[in-house]
Amino acid sequence: MPDEVEKMLAPLAEAPPTATEEIIEIAIGIARVFGELDEEAAQRYIAPDFVDHEASPGVAGGPEGYLTTARYMRNAFSEATWQVDDFISEGDKFACRVTFSGKHTGDFLGLAPTGAEVKVQHLHFYRVADGKAVEHWGARDELTLLRQIGQFTPEYANPADAGAAIDRQEVSS
Repeated sequence: MPDEVEKMLAPLAEAPPTATEEIIEIAIGIARVFGELDEEAAQRYIAPDFVDHEASPGVAGGPEGYLTTARYMRNAFSEATWQVDDFISEGDKFACRVTFSGKHTGDFLGLAPTGAEVKVQHLHFYRVADGKAVEHWGARDELTLLRQIGQFTPEYANPADAGAAIDRQEVSS
């Protein structure tokens, strides 16, 4: 799995000039948590009072909470990868745009495995203090993921497609 993490992190080799060595080290450590389920990296780079703002109230934070999420995703999706496509950093924060891919081979949010291949975009934002990630915010294209596993079948894939269809109808009228 370490080779997979190296591929996932290729854009960090060309890190923006505003990214400090500390931010890059923390970003790589966080990637190792998901890419390798690296418990040492979780303890080293995730603060004990880490808050994942995506998690529901009552869900554990800190390194163990973050590892629990990583394990869950790896159980739900075999061959899971999080390819970093863009990385930006400013002050005590960094963000990355990631392409998540995998095969739906385990329970996901109560949905039985479908065997479907998925490929969706994620946005992740972190705040760092004292050499560790202390906060995380994320946004994922869950509608596309649900569409790819056959659980959501709207007439249009997204608002842009629906808008284009309306424009075509108005032009042809």
